[in-house]
Amino acid sequence: MMRWLAWLLTLALAAALLAMGASGRPGNVAILLPPYRIDVSLNLAILAILVGFALFYVALRGLGLLLGLPRAAALFRARRRAQVAAAALHEAVMHLLAGRFRRAERAAGRAVDSEAFRPGALLTAAQAAQAMQAWDRRDAYLEHLPEAAHETATLLRAQWSLEAREPQAARAALRSLSGGVLRRTQTLRMALAAARALQDHAEVLRLASTLLKHRGLHPAAAKAMIHGAALGLIRQANHDGESLRTLWKGFDAALRHDPQIAVAAARGFGLAGEPPQARALLTEALRAADAEPSVLMPVMRGMLTGIDAAFVAQAEAWMDRWPQEAQASFLAARACAEIELWGKAQQYLQKSIDRCQPGERRLRGQIHATLARLQERIEREDQAQRHWRLAAQDLSSDDLG
Repeated sequence: MMRWLAWLLTLALAAALLAMGASGRPGNVAILLPPYRIDVSLNLAILAILVGFALFYVALRGLGLLLGLPRAAALFRARRRAQVAAAALHEAVMHLLAGRFRRAERAAGRAVDSEAFRPGALLTAAQAAQAMQAWDRRDAYLEHLPEAAHETATLLRAQWSLEAREPQAARAALRSLSGGVLRRTQTLRMALAAARALQDHAEVLRLASTLLKHRGLHPAAAKAMIHGAALGLIRQANHDGESLRTLWKGFDAALRHDPQIAVAAARGFGLAGEPPQARALLTEALRAADAEPSVLMPVMRGMLTGIDAAFVAQAEAWMDRWPQEAQASFLAARACAEIELWGKAQQYLQKSIDRCQPGERRLRGQIHATLARLQERIEREDQAQRHWRLAAQDLSSDDLG
């Protein structure tokens, strides 16, 4: 209401100003059309010119609109087709997500005629056909895709190959993509799934590390995959010392300090006849702030061939670091026995027995058995028999062997 009132006041003011301006112009305009003469006032002439110009402008606009009717109708029909196609594609996506695949395919078919929505409609129809295992229709939809959508179709084919447990086909499809697409998170995830299915541990390690760095995987899942891949690579090295050394150098510090990975690598070096290398990587793992002596030291006890006094000193330092850990004193005792320091070995074995927790019955039995062998070595048969009896209470006959 206020808006109309403002317009009315503006028009009234304009009319008043026009009347005031026209009252001061007494001139006439003569129009000569022999034998006629027409005399009009100057104000009327100006008004006639303005009205004539307005009518001419309206006529031109009307003619333009009339000539543009076919184009406007075509644009209207195009907009209408686009609206229908958008609604059909939306319906197709909703049906696809709801599991109504046949309806989704039909709805997507109605959107194919629109150039703008054709790639999305064909891809949606292909996914619906894939879900219904209609392979021929699925492939036909993908063949009609424009060039710009071929990479998306390749990603879909890779995903379908993974679902069909054909990781080799999925990997081949992914490797045909351009470098930019290969760096996408979804592509890396599919490549990781294919590598895991093919037991390509090196590729799993690389892809899982990349995804973990860029937050493309849950940290717990990524770390579990990295851990499993590292163990798989160690197994694939097949106790070859040179291969294990190359592999170990490629691991980052977190992997080298992982107790299970260090144990697996140490056993590999041990079987390869390289106990010094096994001791070196176990020692590196034990230097970590969160080292687990209960996991690392039992393996270290089997890698003592060729040690010297420096290693004994290191083992004694571990006893000081873990004063309540029976494994530490047991390792020091075995190291002393290896270089024939019988007195120290017996002393550390006794400490190990005292430090055993109630739940470490098996470990206590192993220590008693080691102490019995030591007593036999120094010809104390009565003490040896006592420790054998104590060991028998904790260990089976297989353990004693």
